[in-house]
Amino acid sequence: MEMPARVVGEEKVKIKKSFIKPWMGIKYLFKKPVTIKIPYEKIEPAPKYRGFHTLDWKKCVGCNFCGQICPARAIEMTWIEGEKRPHPKVDYGRCTFCQFCVDVCPTGALGFSENYYLTTGGLEEDLELYDWVPIDPKKMKELNEKFNDYRFPVERIQFNKETREVTYYLRDGSTIQFKILGYGLRPPKPPAKPAAKPAEKNETKPAEKKKEPKAEEKK
Repeated sequence: MEMPARVVGEEKVKIKKSFIKPWMGIKYLFKKPVTIKIPYEKIEPAPKYRGFHTLDWKKCVGCNFCGQICPARAIEMTWIEGEKRPHPKVDYGRCTFCQFCVDVCPTGALGFSENYYLTTGGLEEDLELYDWVPIDPKKMKELNEKFNDYRFPVERIQFNKETREVTYYLRDGSTIQFKILGYGLRPPKPPAKPAAKPAEKNETKPAEKKKEPKAEEKK
């Protein structure tokens, strides 16, 4: 037998009409807003604030400990041309900034910065900013000392789908370029070379034998 749903204490709730409460919000007109005007204003982050990631490509051994411990599955190992091991690529559309990946990194290659500003114009190509292979912590520190506003270090990311080349346009005008070969723990297979066409054989016709003159013609 199903019991009807009922809120506990529902019969004791009494709605009291008031003409004063709707006007109580006026007092907030004379107080400073809690929000800030991004990106024109900034807030100093707390010490050791867990912001955007940094990555020392030389120290990274491609162990994928960061990808295994990530509760949001926001890390994908990426093979880059010229690198012997894959490096983590972070998707900020999924990342919860728990920094478990930083804590579990055995070589200390993966770190985090205090940067927390990431604003875009709402364009489709701006979505590339939310999925990146982090840059070196020294470069991140250099940009922070120059601008001191805790914004994302990259202004624009350009990805060529045909050549798989990625270009980071940093805030100081410099660029970082690399080529993505594939994803996963195993090295990507090299592209198959087109099979060479068999050489066409020049069929030579046998030389025609000269007809010998008849005996009568010889005479």
